Amino acid sequence: MPDSENPGERNNDQERVVFHVDLDAYYVEVERQNAPLLRGKPVVIGGTGPRGVVATASYEARKFGVHSAMATAVARRLCPQAIFMRGNHDLYRDVSKKFMDILRQYSPVVVPVSVDEAYIDMSGTERLYGQPFDAANAIRKAVRDELGLPASIGIGPSKLVAKVSTEHAKPDGIFQVRQQEAEAFFAPQPVRNLPGIGPKAGEALGKLSISTLGQLAATPLGPLRRALGPNNADHVQRRARGIDNAPLRERAKSKSISAETTFATDVSSRSELEKVLKQLIERVGTRLRKSGKRARNTSIKLRYGDFTTITRQRTFPAPGDGDQLIYDTAHALLVTAMRQRGDPIRLIGVGVSGLGEQAAQLSLLDPNPMADTDTSDALDAIRERYGSEAISRGSG
Repeated sequence: MPDSENPGERNNDQERVVFHVDLDAYYVEVERQNAPLLRGKPVVIGGTGPRGVVATASYEARKFGVHSAMATAVARRLCPQAIFMRGNHDLYRDVSKKFMDILRQYSPVVVPVSVDEAYIDMSGTERLYGQPFDAANAIRKAVRDELGLPASIGIGPSKLVAKVSTEHAKPDGIFQVRQQEAEAFFAPQPVRNLPGIGPKAGEALGKLSISTLGQLAATPLGPLRRALGPNNADHVQRRARGIDNAPLRERAKSKSISAETTFATDVSSRSELEKVLKQLIERVGTRLRKSGKRARNTSIKLRYGDFTTITRQRTFPAPGDGDQLIYDTAHALLVTAMRQRGDPIRLIGVGVSGLGEQAAQLSLLDPNPMADTDTSDALDAIRERYGSEAISRGSG
């Protein structure tokens, strides 16, 4: 069975050892270092205004049903005694850098996921730090001693297994699953526990009466291919068995991020073009914020009915990653282009470039001075939880 305490057995030398280290209730715990009176109390970090969204909640608040991406107004009704705070971007970013520096003391292969979590390749480090549980305990102790923060660590033979294991380590614990245990460990878990299974895929699997990963692993490929697509079914089924051969490395850093769409019929309506532009920018903005970078420029691409294609670019007043900043700049480019040539448009695209300056996933917090980023982060969290079409910015 998977281990929830030190197994006292030597790990298979041939098996890769991956740690997924996740700081528990990160924003809350960072705030508690500066304000010890917050300890033991329900605390909610996020937007405090009437349209605010919860970024994270302490475990004391979670007992009342408060969770991330929830409207702050709902959180107040569920837990009126909670302390509601907007949080501090700069502080969270600074502490995150120290957290990553601690992890790099244990392995040269550290892959940050966000400000409060990262993967570490600990393969072959037994002579330095002992067995995986010993190494994990040492890392947790270092994080606690140097930052005062609790950390949960999942241990597995791959990123996938380590990630899922972390949920069983929370809060402030360690949980290990070896490769030979992975399929049995995954089998009883709900399909939505598998990273990459979103609301739409979960609904499609539900129509096949598939509710657990064990059922997903045992389903014939034919129905799965019809439900998930021919290119996804095999991959998802292997992951449902706990099989993941993905390399542990950071994604190549992109110099630009873009999205475009081709219309079924050429479009001349400005309102329709603005609507599609906004949708494309939401896709680009989400990818930009996940990259942990800010962009210096945005550009639009227009292709007319005669296949003439133009691009226009403009630099932001300051690097940013918020949807509104991108939209305002791209929209101005679109208006200018339409004034210069009013022909119907076959294709429209938008992109950002000049990526740099760490922006990291910090927020869902209230305005000032980063209202655009905060609102965009809040929308990202809601879309991730409920699907890409769950929410969109209003126009005007």
